[in-house]
Amino acid sequence: MPPKIRVMKYTLVIIGKEDQELLERGLPYEKFLLGPKNSRAPLELSQYEPKLNPLSHIARLELVHIHAARDHLVLTNPSILEITLEESEALYESVKDILAEISTTLYRPHHLPGKWFIGAEKLASLSTVHSAQAEGRNIDVWMPTDGETAGLARQRRKWQNEIQMIWFDHPVNQARQANGLLSINSVWISGIGCLSDIQPHVAIKDAQQLHSQDSYLSLLANYLQKKHLAHLETPSFKNTLSLLAEEDARSHQIWDAAIQALRAQEINCLELIDFPEGVERIRTITLENLPKKGWAFWKKAHTPRLEDILGQS
Repeated sequence: MPPKIRVMKYTLVIIGKEDQELLERGLPYEKFLLGPKNSRAPLELSQYEPKLNPLSHIARLELVHIHAARDHLVLTNPSILEITLEESEALYESVKDILAEISTTLYRPHHLPGKWFIGAEKLASLSTVHSAQAEGRNIDVWMPTDGETAGLARQRRKWQNEIQMIWFDHPVNQARQANGLLSINSVWISGIGCLSDIQPHVAIKDAQQLHSQDSYLSLLANYLQKKHLAHLETPSFKNTLSLLAEEDARSHQIWDAAIQALRAQEINCLELIDFPEGVERIRTITLENLPKKGWAFWKKAHTPRLEDILGQS
């Protein structure tokens, strides 16, 4: 039998700015990372609860500020609230009876005072989106909706309204407003699922190491017991997957370096994945494609620009 050819592949996954503006519930790259159920909450909690049951449904509750625009409500980026542990504890004490109606299991990692996690067996079919997709936009489009079980979204809204009423004039918010800070006036639920729901893309499974500054790819690498890199050096291209934003200058630098690694035969395959209009697109580039074969826009020997490649239909 002929010797088996070693695949030395580098995969570059690009998130475009337009991906964030889609009306689809859940961003394309989230589904690429975690699968169709997008179980972010249990993945995030697993770093603080290493013995988390892989079959336990978990939901994330973020403490947020929602403000009124002219004719709709808008979610503010939760990261700017800078919630303290003392504030989180006081707000929890005021609504713990309501939370007990939702779930008997509650996790409040001290490292994350702005996030609580609850057991979500009752809410398993509720359709939610991450706050990052909803922030700065009309939240009516992004509020939780019913899945297989009717009435969950209505019940969730009842709980949220009760929490909002309690927090409206809470001493924590009185103090924050007196200091010129935004109030913490609501909660945002998202990421519902269990660890066993996580189904990473085959490109992630095949990679030996994962490179990105995206926090969830770092968590996923830990969960899959793969090496994670915050920064990528040229020798690390082999059997590596990078996840980068198109507007990030590093994505263009890494693209150029990867093409050079392909020409130098440090890798024998370069895989480019992006999500035009929310649809996954995979293109495979080999040394034979460079510089003149197969790709009409590679008639010259110079390295093609990443933005030109991404703009091709």
